[in-house]
Amino acid sequence: MKVTRILQMSLLIAFWAFSGLLVGCKRNASTDNGTVVLYTSVDEPYVRPLIEQFQRRTGIRVTLITDAEASKSVGLSEKLRAEKEHPQADVWWSNECFLTINLADEGVLAPYDSPGASDIPNRFKDPEHRWAGSVLRVRVLVSSRSSPGVAIKPTRLRDLLRPELKGHIALARPTAGTTGGQVAALYVLWGRDRAEAFFRELHDNGITLVGGNSIVAESVARGDLWSGLCDNDDAADAGANVGPLDTTLPDQGQGDDGTLAMPCTVGLVAGAPHPQAAERLIDYLLSRQVDQKLIDANFGWCSTRDTSGHGKFMTVDYRAVAKTMPMAIRSATSILEGR
Repeated sequence: MKVTRILQMSLLIAFWAFSGLLVGCKRNASTDNGTVVLYTSVDEPYVRPLIEQFQRRTGIRVTLITDAEASKSVGLSEKLRAEKEHPQADVWWSNECFLTINLADEGVLAPYDSPGASDIPNRFKDPEHRWAGSVLRVRVLVSSRSSPGVAIKPTRLRDLLRPELKGHIALARPTAGTTGGQVAALYVLWGRDRAEAFFRELHDNGITLVGGNSIVAESVARGDLWSGLCDNDDAADAGANVGPLDTTLPDQGQGDDGTLAMPCTVGLVAGAPHPQAAERLIDYLLSRQVDQKLIDANFGWCSTRDTSGHGKFMTVDYRAVAKTMPMAIRSATSILEGR
């Protein structure tokens, strides 16, 4: 009788333990599938409707962490580095590719071969599947329609050196977002001597450095400054909400280099707390549908899946630009600030 009771108790304890294990497994699975943390430098007004659609479709709740304009991409990339040993984010969605490349090489991002990236050209994907680039953004020249004394609008980067524009041109500090990528691309494309000579000439032509690309576009749209460099989405937003301006893809002529085109990039954070939900979000962000929504909203210029007919783009090695960027940003910033 005693042996029977002991056996029954043992079986009951085993049942409780097994039941607890099942509950724990279900809880973990539910947590993984029910929540995902997204760090993104894509502007929140463009991100929010997409995330809301994803949440409605999947039932997965997305915690959205965005970046400030003055530290676009840079602030969150540093946060990812600081959290590397104890990741808080699941997915990194960047408005450019250069910081993403460096994060991947530092082990901050993990491989995930998303089916959403299957039709994206290889030049816009990491060969180790740590990131993929979907929609492209481009660097543009913006010009005020009310600028006095400027009969011909700038159409090339070197047009910013024309004497009639002296003291009336704007550029975001190279430490702010995609400007750093463009600076580094010029170092790679032209070589250091030619690039630094160009930045010295910009300084001598009285360039105004501001805190972000949107500020460049807004300043030109108001007529405070006459011309500048920014991203296509900043130009579209300022033209619609601040004042009329002319937007031009620079260096499109025969023999010109073209403008810098940068894919928005998506990657899985290494050690992501919610990997299954993260993969579902990555698949969604890399989809053709999201590409088209961002293009329709004037954030994206075109999809990486089809760049033909959308302009002449720099032929530049993104990886080389990423590795050059820290040096290029330091050097160009020092020159432009007159140090």
